[in-house]
Amino acid sequence: MYDLKKDNKIFPADKTNNNAKIVSIIIVSYNSRKFLKNCIDSIIKFPPNLSESEFDVTVVDNNSTDGSGELIEKNYLKYNYIKLIRNDSNKGFSHANNIAIKESNSKYFLLLNSDTEIYENSIDGLIKFFEESRKKGINIGIAGPKIINSDGSVQLSCRRFPSFLNAAIYTILAGIKPDNRFSRNYKLADVDRSMPFEVDWVSGSAMMINGKALKVTGIFDENYFMYVEDVDLCYRMWKKGFKVYYYPLVKILHHIGGSTESNSILSQIRMQKSVLYFYIKTYKKTYKIVLIPFVFLVLGFRILTTYLKNIAKESNKNK
Repeated sequence: MYDLKKDNKIFPADKTNNNAKIVSIIIVSYNSRKFLKNCIDSIIKFPPNLSESEFDVTVVDNNSTDGSGELIEKNYLKYNYIKLIRNDSNKGFSHANNIAIKESNSKYFLLLNSDTEIYENSIDGLIKFFEESRKKGINIGIAGPKIINSDGSVQLSCRRFPSFLNAAIYTILAGIKPDNRFSRNYKLADVDRSMPFEVDWVSGSAMMINGKALKVTGIFDENYFMYVEDVDLCYRMWKKGFKVYYYPLVKILHHIGGSTESNSILSQIRMQKSVLYFYIKTYKKTYKIVLIPFVFLVLGFRILTTYLKNIAKESNKNK
């Protein structure tokens, strides 16, 4: 195992802040109690190879009603490196992450969905990748690990920034014919994932962020309640000269959907609202802004197909 303690020069002490950590692990929770327990237990089982003063775990609970906050209070605050922030309302994923980020001064931030679980060397492996890349002069802002689905398959968690045409066709076909060539191109479905490579963006369900880079780009845009905030941050990383990498030599398990809304229509509306905001934010000073009416039509079609699929699903249940 990579020993983070052997080379103190890799992690020079921050003399301006006695509370500075090497890595802060941030988990945002909303009504995902059963998944949250497994997530925390996996970190306790496979913590980073650091002293307890060099890392911490912050759970930010977005006013859950399923006992998530009580679970942490009763069972996990006995660990000195685990802390809980309980919000009195759910202001979204970006806001919750930002609260924890602003309370830390860490070299790295590992963001995990509450429905993820880490494996041995997951954290150390990502830190090692950042450190070795830095020594080679590669300025990485964000790296995402290989994400494994509950069924053992590999999640397509790294993707391209799609062109306008590809994005439109992908959005229209995603609910009708998911495995179309535009979707495969957007999701990098046919790319060899055995070795690290540069990507446009990685999923925020599990990403490690360079703390210095974050100070340059700024934290998450809180106009995103949920979805696309990871795309936005990766986009800003590239704009500021920081690279984004997919690092498949470490892995993290993700039970997709365990930390999101159970209402698929509401989730789809929030998704398309975030996509629309990203489009306006990115292209408002370019000629592409005149395509906004078409964007509305495409995103509305995606919501409509989700609605119709739900009706069909409920109809089949009642037969």
